[in-house]
Amino acid sequence: MRKMKAALTREDGVTLVELLAAIILLSIIVVSFMGFFTMAAQTNSRTNTVNEATFLAQQEIELVTHYSIEGKSMGQLTGQVEPEISAPFGKDGDVWIRTASSNGYDVETTISEYQNESETTLYKVLVIVKKGGESRAQMETYLSFKETSD
Repeated sequence: MRKMKAALTREDGVTLVELLAAIILLSIIVVSFMGFFTMAAQTNSRTNTVNEATFLAQQEIELVTHYSIEGKSMGQLTGQVEPEISAPFGKDGDVWIRTASSNGYDVETTISEYQNESETTLYKVLVIVKKGGESRAQMETYLSFKETSD
């Protein structure tokens, strides 16, 4: 009987005010972390965009390098379409230009003769990948091509 009376008169436990204070504290902490999660998601999205654009630029550089290794001349690139290419190179003055689209990105490749002191004629290959008019990736290399008389 005394045990039951003691249990009924005890005031141990959590009051409504303490419970509300704990919920408010937890809410403040969770809301402050939500900003971090939002920023992390935005950063991941930007990183994925840059990675995809860089991959497309690298793919284009490798394609032009393949042409160089195969011993093609710059004249042979003009108007040439192969299965892995969606658009041919066109000549505009002393510059060969190719513009293609892939996965919503615009890939612009320009090849121009590089003025150097050596006997080997080098060409500067510049690849710019854009999405929505904004440049996302850019790669550049120098390659030699077979000499032509064009």
